[in-house]
Parts: sequence; structure tokens; C-alpha cells
Amino acid sequence: MSVIDMTRRVFTCLLLTFALCGVSQAYAQKRVPAGNDSAGFSFSTGSVDAAGRQLSPAEPIISYRLDIAMLAGIDDRPTIKVYGDGRVTVHYPVYMKKAGDYQMQLEEDELVNLVQSLSGSGVLDFDEVKVKQKIREKKDKRRAKGLLYAISDSTETVIDVRLDEYQKDRSAKAVKQFHKRFRWADIEHDARRYPQQREIVEANRSVQQLRGLMKDHRLVRRR
Repeated sequence: MSVIDMTRRVFTCLLLTFALCGVSQAYAQKRVPAGNDSAGFSFSTGSVDAAGRQLSPAEPIISYRLDIAMLAGIDDRPTIKVYGDGRVTVHYPVYMKKAGDYQMQLEEDELVNLVQSLSGSGVLDFDEVKVKQKIREKKDKRRAKGLLYAISDSTETVIDVRLDEYQKDRSAKAVKQFHKRFRWADIEHDARRYPQQREIVEANRSVQQLRGLMKDHRLVRRR
């Protein structure tokens, strides 16, 4: 075989490899189009190795943790991580009854619905400064009437959502490399005390949905 023929074969193989990699990458991303009243988004479902095997995503698209004030000195938190391939990992810290690590798998439609729910409840465009001001005004009015209360077991909810692209609805601008961090102290208490504050009530609904994953019957203990 001549050098020219050999060069042509090598070049052809390289082109075929690049083409196959391009197909693999296409299959490695989930895209959901935006509707008139529904969010559109995309996220990685995992990379593909040289043999074409699907690999789990390295970073979660949704992360949840609960920071407990009285245990601030302990670097161990209840957490949930949801990955683009549907994998869910749950961690219970050592001071909780079900201490350990658990895992389960969501169906594709469950994962899409979860992201849609976070958008629909306002978590993905939550204006913390604005809502805190509204709550502060309500608290001041109650305080003026002598209605005081204290929370002894204060907790802070933290949710991180990372998407390759996010569009609130069809008329909104698409945001690439979207990242939203939602955090709120004692959200369950505030949702009960201020039921007219829609932003908190709706956000708490998504928080409870995520916490529900920690009790899902499909969870299997890993360690």
C-alpha cells in the first residue's frame, strides 16, 4: 500500500471518528422547547466514552441542602443532588436517623417535570431582595401589634440549579449557562405565617417536592 493510500485511509478514519463523536454529543443533551406558559431548557445527560458508552454527568443540574443553625459547627448536611441522566443521590448526615447515602433513578419525564416545577413555582427567577422587603414589612406590622414569635430550630434552605440554557417561556430571552441559587431561612414557617405572599408559598411547594425525594420508596442505600 502506498503512502498516499495510507494517508487517505487515516484521514477517512479520523473524519468518521469526528462524525460519530458529533452524534454522541447530540444524544448527550436533553432539550425541552419553551411554550407560551412553560419553560424551555437544556442540560447535559452525560458524556460518551470512546466505545460509545454513556457516562454519568459530573455535575448535578439540581442541588438541595438544608443548613441547620444549631448544628452550624458540623460540616454535614442533608443533601439531594439530581443529575441530567436522572440519577438522584441523597445524603443523610450522621446525626439523623437514616444516616447514610442513597440513590435512585428518575424517569426522563419526571426529571423534566421537576425542572418545569421549579420554574413554575418561581424558584428560577426568585427575587430574594424584593421578597425579603415584603416579608420585613409584614413582620414590622405584626410587631407593632405586639405579635412576636421566635424560631428555636432555624434552618436555611439552599437550592442550586444549573442548566446549559434556560428560557422562562417562549417570549422570554434564553439564558445560556444558567445558574440560579435560591436560599431562604425558615421557608416552611414563612409560608404558613404569610399565606398571601405567593412567592414564598409557591417556592415552598418546590422545596417540599425536593424534600419528598428524600423519602422516595425507590431509594437504595449505597453506604
